Amino acid sequence: MVKVFFILLLFFSFNNSVSGQESPIYYCPPCNCQAHETNEEFDEHGKCPHCGMALLETDNSPVPSIPIQQLLDYEGKYEYVSGSILEMMVSSMDTTLYAVIDKAKYPLSHVEGDSFTNIEDIPVIFQRDGQDNVDGYRVNGQSFNLITTDIEKLVMYPRREMFDQPEAYTYQSPEKNSDGLESGDINDAFEQTELIKEMVKKTIKGEYPDVHSMLIYKDNTLVFEEYFYGYDRTTKHQLRSATKAFIGSLVGLAIESGAIGSEQDQLLPYFKDEYNSFDQMTERKRSITIQDFLTYRHGLDCENDNPESVGNEQQMMQSADWVKYTLDLPAVHQPGELSSYCTGAALTLGRLVELATNTPLEEFAEEHLFKPMGITNYEWRFAPDSTSRQTFSQMYLQPRDLVKLASMYMNGGKWQGNQILPEDWVRKTFKEYSPEFGYLWEHKYFVIDGKQYNSYMASGNGGQKINIWPDYNMITVFTGGNYNSYELYGRSTPPNYMIPNYILPALD
Repeated sequence: MVKVFFILLLFFSFNNSVSGQESPIYYCPPCNCQAHETNEEFDEHGKCPHCGMALLETDNSPVPSIPIQQLLDYEGKYEYVSGSILEMMVSSMDTTLYAVIDKAKYPLSHVEGDSFTNIEDIPVIFQRDGQDNVDGYRVNGQSFNLITTDIEKLVMYPRREMFDQPEAYTYQSPEKNSDGLESGDINDAFEQTELIKEMVKKTIKGEYPDVHSMLIYKDNTLVFEEYFYGYDRTTKHQLRSATKAFIGSLVGLAIESGAIGSEQDQLLPYFKDEYNSFDQMTERKRSITIQDFLTYRHGLDCENDNPESVGNEQQMMQSADWVKYTLDLPAVHQPGELSSYCTGAALTLGRLVELATNTPLEEFAEEHLFKPMGITNYEWRFAPDSTSRQTFSQMYLQPRDLVKLASMYMNGGKWQGNQILPEDWVRKTFKEYSPEFGYLWEHKYFVIDGKQYNSYMASGNGGQKINIWPDYNMITVFTGGNYNSYELYGRSTPPNYMIPNYILPALD
């Protein structure tokens, strides 16, 4: 999902805790040794005498507005909204205090004393007890207490041991294990492999921050697999809105089972036993089909990135029942005409499968999708209501399993010779119903030197990118933690730069 309303309370922060000042000739890259402040100056090249990291030369090195030792005062586990918790963690890599929920980091900008702000300049003020120890914080008129200072810190460096020597990176072929993916060598799949290796080195240097994994599957072989920030092949990663694409899979499977007649069926009759009536009912609204929701051509006043839209994601998530909220929206366009990206549409389709099959969506997915593909290490709690305000009803999957799911789609619904999805459903899924969408998958392309590279994409907030490149028999998978990247940094997530600058040019 793209945004969540509770993040606005605290986490839309843009600036690092640094401010430009006259800089030293040499400085040490921020490190975790805590033997010195990160703005300590040195007079010569070589290694930092405290931590051994290579010194950097700069005419404009950042000087923290607050020493890292003081930032450490705020670390801990705190109360948060609706009985939940968050953790405050300091990164010595960029001298920044982060609020962390479900491993998602949101930076805070230091103002003065114990005061910080978010991107909307809402104050976040830490409170101290009689012994001058931090014991809580205030935001938007609410106070939240410190629970404990005992936290398990996230890994804040891409690869700590290589941060100052990225040139030491060497490519290794992915290991073959029991998950069914064949492994191979990238040199057999790409013409310019040095570009891809350079992409890894720049990630290690922090030039593409918070990329957690990158995998490339080419010609039915996994040829590239790299992890960062403490993630590895066994880590289940949150998918955010990339979950929606696989809800589309389950709609197809429910149709194949006969529980749903067809995607051409009108949508609302499937909910007649769930809800007595719907608001804003018109003939236009009655005509909405399941396919209209699959293609985001629902006609409703629902557009995620439009704050004026009644059905945008933030407003929906403040309601108790997200499906009812979506189905109560007014129809402002004729269904089937204009596309409008709407989280409520995908969640409603998930609930549709539950009602039609009389089975919780997670159980239906386990029986018809995950188990047949040998996917066992995953988490999913589908509950399209206010109880999911922090988990968004999203899937958590291993990156290699994302490769498997994409491979199944690329091979006409087959995995290891078994037909998982009907081939006809895959064809319909990737058909271009609008310039942007098929059945909950996006149409994504890049133009490089006048040449267009086309893909089908499942995308999620933070840099979750699953791209199928049919012309090259290739799949690329990225996971990451650049949540709300446009709001925080004014730019897209790293994969949108890395794919066109390194991976695609390496093909030719």
